[in-house]
Amino acid sequence: MRQKNTSLKLSTDLFIDHCRISKSLSDNTLKAYCIDLDNFKIFCGERINLKKIDKELIRKFLTYLIKARELKPSSVKRKIACLKAFFVWLENEDQIEISPFHKLGIKISIPARLPNTLSTEELQKLFKLGKRFNQQAQKSLNANSRQSKFWNLKDFNSYTTHLALEIMFTTGIRVGELVTIKIKDIDLIEGSIKVIGKGNKQRKVFLVDEEIKNLIRHYVEIRQQFSPITEVLLINSRGLAATTQIVRLYLREASKKASLERCITPHMLRHSAATHLLEAGVDIRFVQKLLGHNSITTTQIYTQVSDRSLQNTITQANTRKLFGG
Repeated sequence: MRQKNTSLKLSTDLFIDHCRISKSLSDNTLKAYCIDLDNFKIFCGERINLKKIDKELIRKFLTYLIKARELKPSSVKRKIACLKAFFVWLENEDQIEISPFHKLGIKISIPARLPNTLSTEELQKLFKLGKRFNQQAQKSLNANSRQSKFWNLKDFNSYTTHLALEIMFTTGIRVGELVTIKIKDIDLIEGSIKVIGKGNKQRKVFLVDEEIKNLIRHYVEIRQQFSPITEVLLINSRGLAATTQIVRLYLREASKKASLERCITPHMLRHSAATHLLEAGVDIRFVQKLLGHNSITTTQIYTQVSDRSLQNTITQANTRKLFGG
């Protein structure tokens, strides 16, 4: 058996390189892996020899995460999953003889959490707020005003917000996928957008409404007033590509303008898209493909939301009372 590197620090660095190059993991996943592995290195010392990492040390680390750091079960499960993948890689690379996770039998229970979705009333308020920007865009373009600064910075940012909201709710894409959409990825004739999801997997999402297609057409023309230096569709008022942080900020501001009692997030729009599609009778396999889920099990949580919504509606109606029950 060859053992090229036996220190934890050097091995974790090589593992991250492997995940970046060979597995093409996203930047967010790589960042999470780095944090998780750093936590483990701090706990047992980055110079520790790999041979000294055994089942007992893994158990102590698990106890440390749960009792000393008081992390949520979901966070603990993620860190342990990262470690397990790391040691499987070490075993495959012949840097260790056998993974300390072999027959370890760690089970971390995570309480079932239903996705946080937007109500019909909340969505109506948000979309109503955005209609005036579509109307303003139409007036500007009809007046051949592209050489005039009809759009101030504040209005343009609001229009960007509305378009982001419309695309995310219509397609169910993640905010990270949204901000990487390039103009060339959009086919308004077919009504589709090419999206690069997790693991660099490409899929198509669809624009089924003519109004959202017009929103995109208008936006592509109006964005030229801000001298964009990127091919990405969504930009800020300085012509730079909109970031996920900017989109989240814009959505918080839109929540206030629409007089919502809570601030909306990109993932709430994704959850809402899936839930409303299922409630409209769309087959769960189609929703799975639209969202880019590898497993239908991930998508099935939205059926629980639909059932819960049905139960609440029936409970409120309580038709038995109409007959003296």
